[in-house]
Amino acid sequence: MNNSPVIVVAGASGYIGKKIVPALLAKFPTAKITALARSAQNSSDPRVEWKACDLFSPKEIEAALPPSADLALYLVHSMGPTAQLDQGSFADYDLLLADNFGRALQPLSLKQLIYLGGLIPDSAELSLHLRSRLEVEEIFREKNLPTTVFRAGLILGKGGSSFQILLKLVNRLPLMVCPKWTQTLTTPVDLPSVIEAITTASLEPSHINKTYDLAACEPITYLEMMKQTAQRLGKRRAFVTVPFFTPTLSRLWVSLITNTPKGLVYPLVESLEHAMVARPECAFPLKKNNRTYEELLEHASVQTTPGPSLFSFKPQRKTVRSVQRLELPPGKDAAWIKDRYVHWLPRSLAPLLRVTTAADTVKFFPFFPSPAFLELNLSRERSRPDRQLLYIKKGLLVGDENRGRLEFRTVLNKRFVLAAIHDFRPALPWAIYRFTQAKLHLFVMRAFGRDLIRHGVAIQNQPR
Repeated sequence: MNNSPVIVVAGASGYIGKKIVPALLAKFPTAKITALARSAQNSSDPRVEWKACDLFSPKEIEAALPPSADLALYLVHSMGPTAQLDQGSFADYDLLLADNFGRALQPLSLKQLIYLGGLIPDSAELSLHLRSRLEVEEIFREKNLPTTVFRAGLILGKGGSSFQILLKLVNRLPLMVCPKWTQTLTTPVDLPSVIEAITTASLEPSHINKTYDLAACEPITYLEMMKQTAQRLGKRRAFVTVPFFTPTLSRLWVSLITNTPKGLVYPLVESLEHAMVARPECAFPLKKNNRTYEELLEHASVQTTPGPSLFSFKPQRKTVRSVQRLELPPGKDAAWIKDRYVHWLPRSLAPLLRVTTAADTVKFFPFFPSPAFLELNLSRERSRPDRQLLYIKKGLLVGDENRGRLEFRTVLNKRFVLAAIHDFRPALPWAIYRFTQAKLHLFVMRAFGRDLIRHGVAIQNQPR
């Protein structure tokens, strides 16, 4: 094992990342760590170099990464805001971010990638949140990266999103109406155990290409966790179980009571319909894995005052990100999608829109004589058959200081294509843009998605 490894930590400023960096330095005292975060951080340790990096930008990731690396940790989940206007599912954001990171790691001769995901219930119907976690795993394996996957349920510790929600419910509700899902089982784990597992497995060949479930105590229901947490806090709470309060209703009141963004609460609550219990045959051998929930609480930071904001990142004003997942017709790639979109769009919106193409420039015009609405320039340097990148350069609809780009990329073994707009700044007044151009873009992409489905069906029905 290399005692002076080069390590990359994506999501280093997050809940887990803040703890894992010093733990890795304790295991590898001469390591060099590149810590990636959304915004710049100061480091008092010369072994750690913090770099501000937008993981939505492959170019920024490539610039931030060292020329080679031994170990990479991926601790990123995209449930917070990324722009002033987000048009897309967090699952599609997570898919795109993981694909960006995986692509950037491929040339680095990496020895190991560690990904922390979520426990997966034994059910055919998974929530969007849990399907997304599996897709991230699939992305890394698709790129043939030597991956170690850890799956964890509720992580007890200061700053943990799910644990903070539980604490706020117990603190703020003297009487809690508990729907059926609060009686499902899960296996929580404490933060020190998560850090122990990750550091123990780091650069250990026996753990590469393995998937582990993390658990530090026996399975317990969410209802019992709330009861024991209330006791720990010294709160007298009444719990009334009801059979009719569905996750759909629950996510609304949980968001209201805890003052937690819907973007975080909704996916989490939707995942609670099925038991999320660690599989004994896949359990990681922790030093202490047979404690009670009450014992875990003794070492967790249980506080009666609100914790730090779950989403501290503030996106730049008047910026737009829009990501749509479209079905990819069999045998096609991103270059084909880009060409089809450019030819399909004016036919769909005729006679309201005209499109001209010359070399690598695509211009969109209204039906009347006028300067172009939008001008897109294909980046041949950054484009490949599986990813086409077009910079949004100028036009009547493009605002000042614009860094916008449109991309099409194939993902998940060419089952889907992601059509994404990043960092776009509109010229229209913001209030007008949100209810005109932004809505029109969503309408157009959905219509384009239906066209791709029809084309895919036609290909499959062709005689062979």
